[in-house]
Amino acid sequence: MALHIRNTDLPGDDESRTFLGRDHGGVPVSFFIQASSPGHGPGPHRHPYAEVFVLHEGSGSFLAGEGTIEATGGSVVVVPAGEVHGFTASAGGPLRMTCLHLNDRMITEWVEPGP
Repeated sequence: MALHIRNTDLPGDDESRTFLGRDHGGVPVSFFIQASSPGHGPGPHRHPYAEVFVLHEGSGSFLAGEGTIEATGGSVVVVPAGEVHGFTASAGGPLRMTCLHLNDRMITEWVEPGP
């Protein structure tokens, strides 16, 4: 049976809402609907599955392994399983994106930033 879920019915707030596939019939994907203010974003972390960022509006700086990716709305950033990553929204407005976790739940290991 198809589901229809409004953003406002998902846990979270206007900055971040969370969909966990396991809570919606065992769907094999989870995601954040994100609107990060300039200067904000999660610190370095990794997942045992790939994460795909679909940028809708704004821009951000993405830590991805040893490198940094500058991306804007209309872009897709793919981080392989196990790679340390994070992002920070750039100045000029919120970074609006969907952060797809290719798993029915989110598994996050937070790591300390390098020297």
